[in-house]
This record gives sequence, C-alpha cells and structure tokens, in this order.
Amino acid sequence: MTTYLVATDLSERGDRALQRAFDLAARNGAELVLTSVVDDTLPDDIAQRLSAEIAARLERMAAAIAATTPGTPSYRVDVRIADPAQAIAGLAAETGAALLMLGLHRLGGFDLMRDTTMQRVARMSPCPVLLVREPVDGPYRNVVAAIDFSPAAAAAVRMAAQIAPDARIRPVHAMHVPYKTLMARSGTAADFAPFRREAESARAAWHEAERLPAGVPEVEIVEGSMAEVISEALHREQATLLALGAHARSGISGWLTGSHCTGLMRDPPCDLLIVRPGSA
Repeated sequence: MTTYLVATDLSERGDRALQRAFDLAARNGAELVLTSVVDDTLPDDIAQRLSAEIAARLERMAAAIAATTPGTPSYRVDVRIADPAQAIAGLAAETGAALLMLGLHRLGGFDLMRDTTMQRVARMSPCPVLLVREPVDGPYRNVVAAIDFSPAAAAAVRMAAQIAPDARIRPVHAMHVPYKTLMARSGTAADFAPFRREAESARAAWHEAERLPAGVPEVEIVEGSMAEVISEALHREQATLLALGAHARSGISGWLTGSHCTGLMRDPPCDLLIVRPGSA
C-alpha cells in the first residue's frame, strides 16, 4: 500500500501540512504516517516527556482532521527523539514513503545565512517532497511544472499527476537569452531565433525520450528569467502547486545554489513539489 509521511513542528504552518496530508491520502488511497521529532540534544528526561506530550497532541490533531475528512485514510503517529532532519529522512526511507509533506519553516535572522531544517530534510529525503504553504481548499486543480528538459523535470510532472490526477498541468520552460539587452540595441527579433530553435529542439527530444502522463500538453517556451516565467504562469493559471525537478548529478544541494531556487524553498509562491529522477 502507498504510504505518505507528514512531518510537523505543531505550528500553524505544520497544521496545513497535516490537513493536506489527510486530503491527499484520502483521495489517493494512501496510508499516512504522522511524525514530529524532539531534538536529541535535550536532556533525556525532558526529551522523553516532550515526546509523549507531542505524540498525544498529534493523536488529537489527527483525530480532529480525520473527523472532517471524507474517506479518512488509515494513519499512525511516530514521534522520535533524534536529529530532526536525519530522523525525518530516515523515517521516509524506513516506511518506503512515496511522498514526504512538510510545513514551511518559519525563518529567523540566522536562517538567511544557513540551511533550515526544512532544506536539510528536502536534500536528504529519498522520496519527493511537498512543501505546503496554503490552507487546504479541496484538491489541486491547476499545476505549473517548471521544465528544463531534464529527467528530473519529467519525474516532477509524473509525480504531480500522481498526487493530483484531476488537475490541469501546464509545463513551461524559461528560455534564457544571454546579453539580451545588448542584442536588442543593435539587432532584430531574428537575433533571438537561434535560442528559440535550440529550445524547440530540446523540447522535441525531451517529449520523445520521457514517459509523460496522458493529457499533459507540449511544453510552452517563454522567453525570460525563471522567476518571471514561473510567476507569470502561476498567475495566469491560478495555480496552487508548482512542480520542479532536482538534478540527480548534484542533488538538491546543487540545485539550490541558484538564488532564485533557494528563494523558492524559503518562501514559495504556493505549495511546492520537489522531485528527483528515480524518486517518483
């Protein structure tokens, strides 16, 4: 049976992740594991007491959400005392989770200079990660997939279709034109044609090579920066989920080195699905 894992710090943001987890598990017939992790640097007696209190609170929260969720999935609570990022990633591997859901991390001043626990979990997770930003208002209906014509991007499209089978998925590619400003001063629109031909060739090869879900349209190629193209697509489609891939050759750590991608994880514009090839 498919298993979903949701990790929460019991904050309001974590509550949204719990609600989305119950919604997706009920819709997709998955078993649900709820976890929270007590930091193992605490004294043992305090950690043990907190663990018991958190487990009881999670049980109450789960029961309340389950009571209002049609087709309530089976679920269990598993609270651990450990390093949070390692424990959550380890539990995802232990349970064979098909999806790990997290609430957004509340940023503090020092978080701007170092990885948050959320980023560490996403980097270490053996399965796709869904960062839940928004309150749950039914299933995902419109999804934007950021496409760079990699296997990771195809995996992200497939996973989005799995968790939101009735959603409209719009794949978009940001076509970068180097030195665009200088070219525009002295050239014509024809100067941009080689970049579009290159993108169209990559698109054709990607569609030919990758197994994509039925009904997913051809990738739309839009000239502009990734930030601009994603923002415009999300607004146009009124999307509540953004799906993107993390490259296997460098992992999420390498993928996050770009300032825009780092910003997406720290403050996503909507719910964010991160997928590596082979994890979906």
